[in-house]
Amino acid sequence: MRQLTFILLICATTLFGQKNGEICIGKKDSLYSNILKENREIIVYVPQNENPYIQTDKYPVLYLLDGDILFAKTIGILDHLSSYYGSERCPKMIVVGIINSNRFKDLLPITSKDKQDSIDDFTKFMEKELIPYIDKKYPTQQYRTLLGHSLGGLRSANTLVYQPQVFNSYIALDPSLGHDMYIWSNKTHDLLKSKTFNNKSLYLAMAQTMPKSMDSATIQKDTTGWSRHMRSIMRFANDINTNKNKGLNFNWKYYPNLTHGEVTFEGAYDGIKSIFSWYYNGDVNKIYDNETSVNSSIEIITKKYDIISSNMGFRVLPPEGDIINIIETLLDKGMKDKAVAFADLNVKNYPQSELASYYKNSAMWSDKKPLAALLPQKTSKEITKLCLTESKKTNPAYNISESAINELAYQLLQENKLQDALIFFKLNTDLYPESSNVYDGYGECLLAIGKEKEGIEAYKKSLDLNPNNSNAESVLKKHNQK
Repeated sequence: MRQLTFILLICATTLFGQKNGEICIGKKDSLYSNILKENREIIVYVPQNENPYIQTDKYPVLYLLDGDILFAKTIGILDHLSSYYGSERCPKMIVVGIINSNRFKDLLPITSKDKQDSIDDFTKFMEKELIPYIDKKYPTQQYRTLLGHSLGGLRSANTLVYQPQVFNSYIALDPSLGHDMYIWSNKTHDLLKSKTFNNKSLYLAMAQTMPKSMDSATIQKDTTGWSRHMRSIMRFANDINTNKNKGLNFNWKYYPNLTHGEVTFEGAYDGIKSIFSWYYNGDVNKIYDNETSVNSSIEIITKKYDIISSNMGFRVLPPEGDIINIIETLLDKGMKDKAVAFADLNVKNYPQSELASYYKNSAMWSDKKPLAALLPQKTSKEITKLCLTESKKTNPAYNISESAINELAYQLLQENKLQDALIFFKLNTDLYPESSNVYDGYGECLLAIGKEKEGIEAYKKSLDLNPNNSNAESVLKKHNQK
């Protein structure tokens, strides 16, 4: 296992992954639908952590209709809005792009007057097959958004009105609500007079599909078929605002300078910000101010996630990776007390995470003298003897934490000073015998110098201490295959 402290990927963004030298933003997947009687292709994007050893982060899911068309741009929007550069306006999210090869079959809802609340097969597929499949295979949180454009926007609006339990929030971009000569619009107009929703959200975007010389008031009065599209959207928005449907957080916007196709980008951007309007916390940067106390800094984060939990409907912990980033920034600024407090919070939230414990260890020792500074003057054996002496003191002068020794050992390993590296990896197993990570590193170094039997035993010890150590598991699997 590589050193855990301050691991950065080459890419500065979570957007791209690399495989075989190619940049990719998602992977193809598929499942057979017993409901639809056919194989369904999907494209899935999962955010990448900057630290590859984080295993605990889970994400809300955005289900995207016409996924093959809207996939890349939607991920770009999410990547920006969930990042520091986008002021963290929404959470990182898994994106499931549903490929609708037969759009009319998939996306058009039932409009027969005697089947007002019937669930069509595509809705059944999403609720009973696709969502359970994604939840089983990917690291999901139980908060789901459905985004669709045009016919996909109609499907999104229809699902909200008739089967709102399937998703938590809905984004409908210039939806074709005038479908079937207003039959859908008329049915929904009547239903919305008494409809209630259980903490759902809807963002509605309307583009300009009439001549730009016509304003919305003029379009409202137009009786030709050309204006049906825009009039049905305005009618739907007006019905919701007039009826003030309980439990529905609703927002909509008219984009007079954007065409039907152009609205997909700006509408999705505004829609995600609107749906997650409660996610942003402008006080987070105060954590790094000297004037903000340790307790106030912790309270900023805990309050942020109390609000997020309330809106999502279940307990959401601050992501382990986000807290690690805060710890690293605080340590860079020399704010040890705050770094330790956030490390304690991470250990409390993720008690089984060796990484959380590792960063707590790093924070607590951060103000001690670095061991690496001794290398030009002392040999590895002399430094090891010093560490053993320091470990017996109540207030050691040097940083002899697990993370510091591990970092020094890997530095020597990368410099091909294998015997020196082995001394420090062995030292870590003596000082921290309950840590899975120290045996992982020790095993790696032993294999590097050709001591295969001892290396495999170290990896077995690492896996015994932490059954979730995927790296040790992978090494042992390769060894058994030999």
